[in-house]
Amino acid sequence: MFMYVSILVLLSALGSLIQMPVAGADFRFSAGIVVLIAGLLLNKKLKPIPVGIIAGFAVFLARVLYATVQGIENFDLLSYFLEVFFYLGYVVVYRLVVQKDDAIYGTPLVVGLSLSDFGGNALEYFIRLGAGYEDWNTTSLTSLLIAAFVRSVLIILAVYVAYVLVKKVLGKDMDNPLESSRVIG
Repeated sequence: MFMYVSILVLLSALGSLIQMPVAGADFRFSAGIVVLIAGLLLNKKLKPIPVGIIAGFAVFLARVLYATVQGIENFDLLSYFLEVFFYLGYVVVYRLVVQKDDAIYGTPLVVGLSLSDFGGNALEYFIRLGAGYEDWNTTSLTSLLIAAFVRSVLIILAVYVAYVLVKKVLGKDMDNPLESSRVIG
């Protein structure tokens, strides 16, 4: 379990260095959270909140290390640190909406993941606003919702590809991690 978490956190940190623009806006999202949540869905025994916090700090350290190695002189250490709150917000909502969803008509996975993503972004946004950062003032609610949906679909695709790779290509026995989840509804 320790090795799985270590690899998952390392891959999340490396994935956070890959950034993609959303809907032509200044807002970009990274692949780090996609890797983390796909890993949590593939191994449902993991506790998402502690793993998410560790991954958030690993993302922070990876970005600082990358900026240092690249020789970026004026990077904002606090701005990188605030990314930890996105990971914290995401995994807290994920735990409540995706993992603990015991309603009669459960939340579809893509909706639960989108809510988790939006919750993480909202927490980070309000903390950045409180810290005096105005860099997200040009980011629209639409951009955040599109990013949340796109990341959620990417997570589901990543989990499915990993499942197919393990089960079909490597020939190892594995239950479909999306089977017990309500992917669409």
